[in-house]
Amino acid sequence: MIVFTDLDNCILDSGYSASVLRDFIRGLISKGIELSVISSKTEKEILYHLGELGIKASYGAENGCLVVVGGNRYELGTKSKVIKDVLRDSFKKFEVDIELLSEMSDKEIKKITNLPEHLIPLARERFFSEPFRIVSGDSRGFLEGLNSRGYSIRWGGKFYQISRGCSKGRAVRLIREYTSEYAIGIGDSENDYPMLDECDYPIILNSNNDSRYKNYKQYGPKVWEKAVKKAIEEING
Repeated sequence: MIVFTDLDNCILDSGYSASVLRDFIRGLISKGIELSVISSKTEKEILYHLGELGIKASYGAENGCLVVVGGNRYELGTKSKVIKDVLRDSFKKFEVDIELLSEMSDKEIKKITNLPEHLIPLARERFFSEPFRIVSGDSRGFLEGLNSRGYSIRWGGKFYQISRGCSKGRAVRLIREYTSEYAIGIGDSENDYPMLDECDYPIILNSNNDSRYKNYKQYGPKVWEKAVKKAIEEING
């Protein structure tokens, strides 16, 4: 069995720490259940949180644009430099004001995200995506224009995430080529739907009633643990 999971509102608590689930997740692994992290976060952020758990695992960083599994690295997305050039060209055309996370001060990032200071430099190190905010202007035309150029735009709760050529779903498909295990998927937002749609037992936290998935109204590490326990019980019959 393998558990594909997002980080925010799932494994991470309100202080952006995974340590509360360390014993539970290590217990899963001792029983032969794998963990795979599929997140919009950077590779360095993911590795930091895996370090908190004291484990090694496969992962898809930057919404699946970088996948690491079985000792192999797969770079699936358009480079951030190209994405930034496209963003600048588009915001001039549609006369919108945007803010790129990579160009914001530490103080601004902390105010918006409440990230601990030691994690902010890790959040900046992106190679295949760019989080941004629309401050003013024709946001609809701007976003539609980016979509028409083949870019995927997803709202992550605090920032839009832009990338091209990759998705959480594609990351899961690639990782599943290395394992025939039954897959549990667990996320908390629309950004996780492509991941959940590739899993055998999909779970959505922070949801009232989405008929496609197992729903839990609350979110966070304790709810995540409860949902995974329930899933394993049902799967094992």
